[in-house]
Amino acid sequence: MEASIPAARARPMHRVGAWLLACACACAWLAPFVHAATLDPALPAERYTVTRWNADDGLPHSQIHAIGQDADGFLWVSTWEGTVRFDGREFREVGRLAPADGHRLASRLLWPDADGGMLVGVEHLGLMRVPATGEARPACDRFPVLEAVRMARGIDGVPWVAARDGLYRLLPGGDCTRVEHGEQLTGQDVLALMQHADGSLWAGNRRGLYRWHEGRLEALGERLGLPPGEVRGLAQTGEGDVWIVGDQGVWRHREGRLEQLRGERAEGLLQDRQGALWVALTDSQVLRYRHGQWQLLDQRHGIEGFASGALFEGREGLVWFGTTHGLFRIADGPVRGIGKQHGLANDYVRSLLQTADGQAWIGHSGGLSRMRGSAIEPVFPRAGMRGSSVLSLARAADGGVWAGTYNRGVLHFGAGPQAPATPLADDDSPLSTEQVRALLEDPVGTLWIGTERGLVAWRDGHLDPQPLPGLPALPVRTLHRTAAGELWIGLLGGLARREPDGRLVVLRPGEDFPALSAFDFHADPDGTLWIASDRGLLRHRDGTFRLYGHEQGLSGSALFRVLADDLDNLWVSSNGGVTRIPRKAIDAVDRGQATRLELQAFERDDGMPSRQANGGSAPAGWRMGNGELWLPTAAGIAVFDPGRVMEAYRGEVSLVVDQVAVDGVGRDAASSHALAAGARLGLRFTGISLRNPGSLRYRYRMHGLDHDWIEAAQAGEVSYTNLPPGELRFEVQVARAPADWAHPANVVQVRFEVAPPWWRRPWALLAGIVGAGLLLAGVHQALGRRQRQRARVLESKVEQRTQELHAKNRQLEDASRQRELLMEQLVHQASHDPLTGLPNRRASDQHLAGAIQQADASARPLCVAIIDLDRFKHVNDRYGHQVGDRVLARVALQLQASLRSATVFVGRTGGEEFLVVMRETGLAQAIALLERASAEVAVMQVAPNDANTLTCTISVGVVERSRQEGPDALLQRADVALYEAKRQGRDRVVAG
Repeated sequence: MEASIPAARARPMHRVGAWLLACACACAWLAPFVHAATLDPALPAERYTVTRWNADDGLPHSQIHAIGQDADGFLWVSTWEGTVRFDGREFREVGRLAPADGHRLASRLLWPDADGGMLVGVEHLGLMRVPATGEARPACDRFPVLEAVRMARGIDGVPWVAARDGLYRLLPGGDCTRVEHGEQLTGQDVLALMQHADGSLWAGNRRGLYRWHEGRLEALGERLGLPPGEVRGLAQTGEGDVWIVGDQGVWRHREGRLEQLRGERAEGLLQDRQGALWVALTDSQVLRYRHGQWQLLDQRHGIEGFASGALFEGREGLVWFGTTHGLFRIADGPVRGIGKQHGLANDYVRSLLQTADGQAWIGHSGGLSRMRGSAIEPVFPRAGMRGSSVLSLARAADGGVWAGTYNRGVLHFGAGPQAPATPLADDDSPLSTEQVRALLEDPVGTLWIGTERGLVAWRDGHLDPQPLPGLPALPVRTLHRTAAGELWIGLLGGLARREPDGRLVVLRPGEDFPALSAFDFHADPDGTLWIASDRGLLRHRDGTFRLYGHEQGLSGSALFRVLADDLDNLWVSSNGGVTRIPRKAIDAVDRGQATRLELQAFERDDGMPSRQANGGSAPAGWRMGNGELWLPTAAGIAVFDPGRVMEAYRGEVSLVVDQVAVDGVGRDAASSHALAAGARLGLRFTGISLRNPGSLRYRYRMHGLDHDWIEAAQAGEVSYTNLPPGELRFEVQVARAPADWAHPANVVQVRFEVAPPWWRRPWALLAGIVGAGLLLAGVHQALGRRQRQRARVLESKVEQRTQELHAKNRQLEDASRQRELLMEQLVHQASHDPLTGLPNRRASDQHLAGAIQQADASARPLCVAIIDLDRFKHVNDRYGHQVGDRVLARVALQLQASLRSATVFVGRTGGEEFLVVMRETGLAQAIALLERASAEVAVMQVAPNDANTLTCTISVGVVERSRQEGPDALLQRADVALYEAKRQGRDRVVAG
């Protein structure tokens, strides 16, 4: 459809000249962002990462109304519950906008002010100016409560303001003018505002598109052919096209012709610095339009909620938008994720590798997937096949892969298009039900298999259950063969290697090597072996180990994988994320030039799909043929491009000392301050990186007080007391990790002049000297007399006090011993049943929780049983409660005797019910122990009186914990088994 628009006769400037002026003004506005980064336009949208923050992360409310950025780089966010600033780590309320009574006011509009501050549209207060320093005040002196709803940059550089009562211009210095005849916009509910290159003002409202020109408001949508409905976004491109979004979808007006490009309802519109158009669709979707192509981000990428229309591009090139469910960031960092949205059948990834033909094989909780090119396809299980989690992978000599599973043993997958699956052993083989966490095929065709029960081998079609006599039967976590032919075996609780001559060397934890468990190996060309362990990173060189752990700056979590890139870095993964360790940082620690490693840590904020990198099976990551590092996580694959990582984490960083407090009273963050003597000084500093805040490192120093720099991993607050008089200079520096303090990313200094105390001023010093001389002369005589008298009195007092002290000491020692005995009794009474002496329900619950954590850490079995006395009510009713108590006490003693073991716990949880927790015990062993205990209880006799004897029996329900099962579910299953034992006739053990 075509429609003409009358020229703006109010401006004699030719249309081309007006457009040039608009461009000039736009360039002036973008001047602070000349060096700003942008999203990589060559990346497809699905390669971007989407991160969300909501009220759980510190926002005052999850519905976002507007987004902006000030000159310091803080991101400003408007919500129903007030306005906050965000530095990439923490949301801080803009307290200067809060009323005196402290309640929060909704804000709906943000606009950068010329002085570096922000203009904020606040409910009940109107448009407020929040300067970089100082108090907030009305933006317009003549209209102190200006209810602004939308603003637009004028082509002359002066903003337009659409308010509820008309149209205004916002002049520099706090002055505003009401536009003549602008009251025609009163009550129009303006939703979008834009000044066209021809000088006219376009406005979208709930009824459609309007144009304000030469003092007259006219309906423009109908003339252009735009269907009626809300218009929520307007933008004019450098080519002169006008984009319109709202209820009727996405439209473009080009050279007099209006065309609909999309039919979906839209809430917001943004043109980024690369010229791409971003559209926030109403229901959890964002579109990007570039070079005639649309790309979509939606729920698959983590977008939730209904769009609010807030859409903004920051100086780092990040695109921000808001919904009813929070604040979202679209980034193109050097870390990306591969998950379900890319075709992965299950995103809980356990292991992965790349074969020589370039195919990527991905083992996950749902089975096995294969990636050829950019397409991901499921390989296992196929239709009709029994599935299993794939824990480990290894290259096969025929070009295929070996896969170790959770409960199906080892499978072989061919390299062809169909990837045929073949079990290594028959179903009746012991291997067919093993958990296999490590695999390695050596050059002679032996397949080494690491299981939960130890190391086995497959040779010539047969299983060798003990290929290395003398190797402890511990769970195997990783296998590695060196270029020299050594076979290294990483164990959960040990480390071993087989020499090329067949000799086995078993290394004892804590004695022969400084860790307990080994999860991965990486060999350097010079023979150095790096080992990921539960204590940190180990280096094995020339027969000796060196540990780099918590004391050297690592997180303290167990490391699962070690990979090397071509840029002289090591990369390690853990449940706390992924860490890059420059080899030069290791060298600096080795030479004594540093005590801690300079590290670069990555987590979810950097683009990882999950902070938790998975491990405990091999290989837990792979260096791909193109140099990328792929690491499995709990929500997909984290893909690192080392070159882009090092490039992205360079450049300047905005650094701000945003709070100076003297004796608890805030001051403007000026560059210099005068302080009274004895003043208490507080400073707060922060570096602003909205793309990767976790990469920032800080050091600060008060010159004239601190002797050396104080390093900090995060921004924070610093306080000083007892400052010396004179000139002091606080300096803070920020750098990107690993920090190169010879070239910090930014430096800020604040100067202080501290006044001397009154007693250090010249007149006070002179008066003090004279007074001291007179005083000394008079005191000298008095001291002589008093000293002799005091010496006599002192001797008698010393003797008396000495005797009193001896008596007091004896009393205190007696009281201390009594208190210790009393405390021991109270602790025992709080955690034990007074009748049976067994741990009570509270202690039993705590023991069960601890046993579950230990089972998770050690991957050892855990069984839980509930025991109930049969027909115990009959005993109470017939013989009385005193006899019932004797029966309970005797049964408790017998259970303790029958189940006595370091790994078995017995507690009374109430009435006639007992709980048994059996660590490191399989179900079969647990049943045997419990059946023996049941038999021994059954033959036990209790004499209720002199004439009779009483016997009793017990019913037992026992279960073995399955993976990741919590205490409530475990007890519920045991209770069901107990009920079944009762139903079957009592006096028996039933497994659930």
